[in-house]
Amino acid sequence: MLNYLTPREIIAHPGLRIVLVQGLPSPWGQAAKTIFEIKGLDYVAAPLVAGGTNDELVAWAGENSGPLVAWADEKPIHRWLDILHLAERLAPTPALIPEDAMERALMIGLSNEICGELGIGWNRRLQLFAPLMGGGAPPEGVARMGAKYRYNTADAAAAAQRTAASIRALDAQLARGGRYFIGDRLSALDVYWAAFMNLLLPLPKEQCPMPEDWRPGFVARDPEIIAALTPALVAHRDRIFAAHFRDPMEF
Repeated sequence: MLNYLTPREIIAHPGLRIVLVQGLPSPWGQAAKTIFEIKGLDYVAAPLVAGGTNDELVAWAGENSGPLVAWADEKPIHRWLDILHLAERLAPTPALIPEDAMERALMIGLSNEICGELGIGWNRRLQLFAPLMGGGAPPEGVARMGAKYRYNTADAAAAAQRTAASIRALDAQLARGGRYFIGDRLSALDVYWAAFMNLLLPLPKEQCPMPEDWRPGFVARDPEIIAALTPALVAHRDRIFAAHFRDPMEF
């Protein structure tokens, strides 16, 4: 069971620390946490309040987002690729970045389609914000998060098409015949897909116990996204989750 420390305690802690969005299955945080667990890395965690000011954490890390990750006396980091490289440095095996240069470039590129700016996670956030931002006076927390994702009507309008295109690219890669996205072994790309599918088709409440009033917003309803989300991709999520994630998820 995940036991949160306070922000003050985690800032003072000498080891590996992660700050997670509390109460919601934020996929960036769930992926980072799972990568640490796959590698057998011990960590402590603290909560971040979604939409809150989180002043103590911001003063420490300079960011109001989760995950935040810090190791020893190194500067806190928050970008998905920086976190992955830190995990690889702290625990080189099992490696989650392919050794082969072409496979590595493919894995990082497709991971960016999931985790990066204007990737699946980013675009689904824009879709979630759109109904609340369109009225002109969104709640303070929503406005704060919208600013973080540089919400604008043009990107929000393109979000479904961009999301579907990224999903189709992942489906094409999976269809090449391996048990994993890249070759015959687990990579971070498989972990990212399993985590971020909760922004498209969340796991049942028994496995992903988010507040039920939030669940409808996590379900993708755009026809183009639904059409792109093939049974093979759903089955791959289910298999990776069963093999590598905490069940139920902890947040």
